[in-house]
Amino acid sequence: MSVTIRFVGGPADGRTYAIPDAAPPPLYLIPLAPPRSELLNSSLEPSPTQKAEYEPLREHGFPCRADDGTYLYQHRAAPLAAEEREALARVREERRAAEARRDAELAETWREIRRARLHYPESWRDL
Repeated sequence: MSVTIRFVGGPADGRTYAIPDAAPPPLYLIPLAPPRSELLNSSLEPSPTQKAEYEPLREHGFPCRADDGTYLYQHRAAPLAAEEREALARVREERRAAEARRDAELAETWREIRRARLHYPESWRDL
């Protein structure tokens, strides 16, 4: 008996495999091809093989299946390094600050328009 699994996201997105097993595995590893620069490198020592990790996509605690009965496996991204987390947090904070500035500018502009036209509603959202 074989089980068919389909990968969602990551380097193997959309690929479908039939594996000879009665139950879907809890984690599936797919070896990744090395980058071209590494292939052209003259190093005698081979680098370790990188692997993409896929885990079952779950819905209400049960493995999720597609309409055709294949089990869906979602790409599990590698954990972020501390520097990457800090960079993402900075970008997120900058975007929040920019949005707050835009909201404040919009509110001030609307107050100026409202001073000139008293029949306009209190908020521009009420238009």
